[in-house]
Amino acid sequence: MVRFIPDFSQRSTEREIMDGGEYTVEEAQGAYRDLRRINRYLGGRAALLGHLMSLIATCSSRPVTILDIGTGSADIPQAVVRMARKRAIAVRIVALDANPLALEMACQEITAFPEISLVRADAFHLPFPDQSFDLVMTSEFLHHLTTEDAVVFLHRLHGMARVAFVINDLRRHPIPYYSFWLLSHLFTRNRLIRNDGLISIRRGFTRRDVDELKRRSGLSGLSAYFHFPYRIVIVGRR
Repeated sequence: MVRFIPDFSQRSTEREIMDGGEYTVEEAQGAYRDLRRINRYLGGRAALLGHLMSLIATCSSRPVTILDIGTGSADIPQAVVRMARKRAIAVRIVALDANPLALEMACQEITAFPEISLVRADAFHLPFPDQSFDLVMTSEFLHHLTTEDAVVFLHRLHGMARVAFVINDLRRHPIPYYSFWLLSHLFTRNRLIRNDGLISIRRGFTRRDVDELKRRSGLSGLSAYFHFPYRIVIVGRR
């Protein structure tokens, strides 16, 4: 049960429903449809794309190879392909997720996107050798991890990317929390979105949290950017 007046001073450790298995197939499918709209209209997609497209322009290889970890229904890779097509840049994207329901929905969504292939795998047991991709991206995955696991994950991304990795995630703050509570009750009846969206924000990051991740990772070349509305993008260059 989500408290109405939560503590925003520390990251929440409460588990989201979708991190377990206490939901129906219909609920999960509805949640992924809602997440596509959330990414489109609440800034998640735009925050990541601006940084990613700049990095794509610096890559010398063609096609530019990209790994998307925790892809969900693959809406972010589709957005990347659309922008790359407009700029006449060839890309190949591997969209990876551990959830078979997510990949089933993604398979239906990418029929017009031959640039995207799907892989089922765990983010901590990637079936690729180091430096297999020019770029690695992940959106709203980092907040699912403890701080200790997040540090390990940063090193995984750094090892997998030849050029850079890009992380898009949520900033923990009362304004997005209560705004999302209102919007979710106006525009969806899906209990996964209503419950997990609020937990996600409470599991999100502040500037202090990001500084701590940078310090504990010991990785050079890490930069953090704060975008409206309450989004954080971390870019790690090799």
